[in-house]
Amino acid sequence: MLDFYFDFFSPYGYFGSTRIEALAARHGRQVRWHAFHMRSVMKDVLGLVQPLTALPLKGDYIRKDIRRVARWLDVPYAPGDAAAFANVAADRAFWLIHDVDAEAAKRFAVEVFRRHHALGDSPRDEQALMAIAVATRSDVVDLPTLLQGQACKDRLRQATEAAMAAGVWGAPTFVADGEVFWGVDRMPMLEHWLERGGW
Repeated sequence: MLDFYFDFFSPYGYFGSTRIEALAARHGRQVRWHAFHMRSVMKDVLGLVQPLTALPLKGDYIRKDIRRVARWLDVPYAPGDAAAFANVAADRAFWLIHDVDAEAAKRFAVEVFRRHHALGDSPRDEQALMAIAVATRSDVVDLPTLLQGQACKDRLRQATEAAMAAGVWGAPTFVADGEVFWGVDRMPMLEHWLERGGW
């Protein structure tokens, strides 16, 4: 198995989502997808109280780099309104679907990424997330109702804690045979690892 850790808010996570299944298939691997709450890790573990794009110097670089990486990978990039994006709800919805049907959760995740990062059509609430689930045949649970409950909040918290326990602190992160690779630009290195069976 190959593990892919992501947060829907991350454009780099979106880029990784467009490549990871094909990369894994080239090496006879299957992919386990893991949504986690990256903001919690950044704030509570890394001590970052501002988004990276709000940091002096680094923010300007990241905003330019995101578009540069999109062109490099030839991936559509036209993001929606980040402030209106129901990102945490999307992370929670992923796990609600995943725990019933992992493949359905992947379809849901791909479409959430596409809507927010490529189409500028960010899902803004539970109803929008449910519409995506229906469109991707991922409507295996009643998202608008379940997203109001404590259980789905706890599930994302547990997934985030499990991600950190696996060495994950940013998105996207890929883990192969216990080896951690952070960043979409590390995917060629990940592939090299898989080809060689290690270093």
